Amino acid sequence: VFNDKLVFAKGYGVREVGKNEKIDADTVFQLASISKSVGSTVVAAAVGEKIVSWDSKISDLDPAFALSEPWVTSNLTIRDLYSHRSGLPAHAGDILEDLGYDRAQILHRLRYQKPASSMRAAYAYTNFGLTEAAIATAAAAKTTWEQLSEEKLYKPIGMTSTSSRFADFWSRQNKALGHMLVDGKWVHKHQRTPDPQSPAGGVSSSVNDMAKWMRLQI
Repeated sequence: VFNDKLVFAKGYGVREVGKNEKIDADTVFQLASISKSVGSTVVAAAVGEKIVSWDSKISDLDPAFALSEPWVTSNLTIRDLYSHRSGLPAHAGDILEDLGYDRAQILHRLRYQKPASSMRAAYAYTNFGLTEAAIATAAAAKTTWEQLSEEKLYKPIGMTSTSSRFADFWSRQNKALGHMLVDGKWVHKHQRTPDPQSPAGGVSSSVNDMAKWMRLQI
């Protein structure tokens, strides 16, 4: 993207090893943690519409959510969680997701996690802390995170191949699968299903759609 125009977009390789379907600029990929920056744009839209502010307290937006210390629970903000400075240790909750717990179960269990630092005293990358901030924002908008993302970002700027739902990614005909190196060969072995932490790692999109998001940013 240059001077607000898309000047180059292309795909390379194949969508899955051993098959002939080629990747192009409309092939949909799972974006993993780039979902965080895409999702922060959704929250920014809600801030712009005064649905929330960056300093809205999670305790006001989602009274059921708690961390281990009452003062932190009462004063934690969207800004704190998007800045990874809640005091939660890095990747708190990720193992529960790997074990099959759903989003609500993991967010509830964060209250049993001992803090790694005082709130706002240190940085620790936390998928489910950020997810809670996004879920609380959606609650303030009286909708789901997945729907809020569509309404505030994907539909308005024409990101027609982008979604925050795994089911939408999986139903695409033109999608690339993730691969890993096993015994010297690339294989599609484990399929990531990131709905529990959708705001932090669950977006899927294409090069052409992400170019639209990039134009919005710059």
